[in-house]
Amino acid sequence: MSSPSAPAGSRSGVIKLLVPAFILLELFAGLVQGWIIPLLAEIGSHYSIADGALNWILSIGLLSSAVSVPLLTMLADRFGVKPLLVLSAMLTAAGSLMIAFAPSFPFLILGAALQGPVAALLPLEMATLKRHLPHIAGRVTGILVGVLTIGFSLGALMGGWILEWTGNLVFTQAVPAVALVLIAAVLLVVVPVSPGNPGRVVDWAGAGLLSLGLVGLMYGLSNGPSAGWADTSSYLPALVGVAAIVAFIFVEMRAREPLFNLALLRRVKLGIPLAIGLLAAMILFGSQTPMVLFLTSDPAESGYGTGVSSAAIGMIIAITGVGTSLGAFAVPLFRRVLSLRMTVALGAALPAVAMTVVSTGPTNPIFATICFTLAWFGVGILLAAMPGLVVERAPEDSAASISGIYNTGRTLGGSLSGAIIATIMTSISAAAAPGAASTAVSPTPFLAFQVVFLLLAAISAVAVALAFRIREPAQQTEAATAGTKEAQA
Repeated sequence: MSSPSAPAGSRSGVIKLLVPAFILLELFAGLVQGWIIPLLAEIGSHYSIADGALNWILSIGLLSSAVSVPLLTMLADRFGVKPLLVLSAMLTAAGSLMIAFAPSFPFLILGAALQGPVAALLPLEMATLKRHLPHIAGRVTGILVGVLTIGFSLGALMGGWILEWTGNLVFTQAVPAVALVLIAAVLLVVVPVSPGNPGRVVDWAGAGLLSLGLVGLMYGLSNGPSAGWADTSSYLPALVGVAAIVAFIFVEMRAREPLFNLALLRRVKLGIPLAIGLLAAMILFGSQTPMVLFLTSDPAESGYGTGVSSAAIGMIIAITGVGTSLGAFAVPLFRRVLSLRMTVALGAALPAVAMTVVSTGPTNPIFATICFTLAWFGVGILLAAMPGLVVERAPEDSAASISGIYNTGRTLGGSLSGAIIATIMTSISAAAAPGAASTAVSPTPFLAFQVVFLLLAAISAVAVALAFRIREPAQQTEAATAGTKEAQA
């Protein structure tokens, strides 16, 4: 009689460790994402890499997330959550170790790509909680999201501080990587097995075409400034990428269980909220690397920047991260005082103004920090307002699919923004480099930063224009009622 109860008691004990393990995992998932940002300038010096190329570190990670997250969640439905959750944690840990001990910059970029599944950890944790702890799944998910945000800010602070304290880039990057390896091992013991659905079809064709398309486009963009846009190594991969993306769209429209339900987008009219979410991600992720490089540039040497240290840049990133969170928390208040349309317009206008001001080249670190914080506060408004609007207006039976498309589109927007900005900065630096001088040793011209910041301001202005086309809830209801009456007539 006692033998069956022992395994049950043992399983109960393991389940109790599930939430603490997930909290620890999300804390370090946030840490590794925030950790590298204050180190970008030092990475450029360590590998003798031009400022423009540093944008690829974040862009490749986002690109990997955009492809791996829907694929990993689909595989989790097919084979069960535990193996895919453990695999995602191990890949994130392996990517972090590769970044820490990378002998060359391309090896570091490969590590950034391997880190992409870090974005799949939260949805896989949510699926595990839903199955094994359904009574607290919603509460715990909210805690995990908060811990992830805290981890990002702590990562930015600690990464900068440890680099400042040790002066050793490899050691600094190895700290969160080693911790992630240990946590991945803990998941093997703590996470219970969940049965999969053998009947679930995996959209391998869609995943392959999307990966080929994005990699082709990114490679073409990265190679163009150095090899020349007329060179076959630049335009041929880009053309292959475009062809693969076109093929991907056709495949997804006809797939029984598509990676992205594009057919659903034709039936729902959520183009404006989805577009604003994508633009907000372009501003947020596109501004991170240029912000760090601008703030750490010494005005005495380059003629621009604020000359702050690695520790100070970590503090600034944490402050701007808090600004994003405050913007998100302020949305309910703004919606009570202003209309939805004006709330979104305000969120988009703040980065437009702030980026325009930064393009003038402020050298005071406090003033520059205020500008970037205001920009990220506005982005926080957009990132909080759009998902709610999408879920509110999506058909009830399609809310999950639309949310997934929104999140993936946001990730792709961030990756695309980083790629475009990397191309702009590298092209301007190459054009300004004297003779055959390497852009890695020549300071990036201030013109490159001006163009980037003004581009981000222009993207924000487009979001402002789109905000005024958002229907207010009353208008939406009236339109739906009118459509129903018309159909009945």
